[in-house]
Amino acid sequence: MIHEIKSSDWPAFCQRLSQQRAGAMVKLETIESNGIKTERVASAAFQSMVFDKTDACNDVIILRLRSTREIVHEILDPIQITLHPSGASGDFNPLQIAAENGLTIITLHPAIHAQMLGDLNTN
Repeated sequence: MIHEIKSSDWPAFCQRLSQQRAGAMVKLETIESNGIKTERVASAAFQSMVFDKTDACNDVIILRLRSTREIVHEILDPIQITLHPSGASGDFNPLQIAAENGLTIITLHPAIHAQMLGDLNTN
């Protein structure tokens, strides 16, 4: 079952992911509004994901990865964060973030474990 992270929990989710998955390997893909899918990063180390509510109109999620250099990917005006099940073990992969600038797909190794979600509101 797909789980959606409620927008009120995005800051806590990003912080929890940053704390518990720092150093995890990541594949980063995007699907633009025209439907073009691009693999942005095949393999990099996850550093952090931060939700920044700069003002009432422009929210952004900033994803930081590291391979031979630091990679910063900005997700403008996120609309929805969903976790897709990756098997019967309760793990989730990939993480998808729908936003004004398209869809960002983040595949983490190791995956996001259900217990990492704890008290976050999901459905």
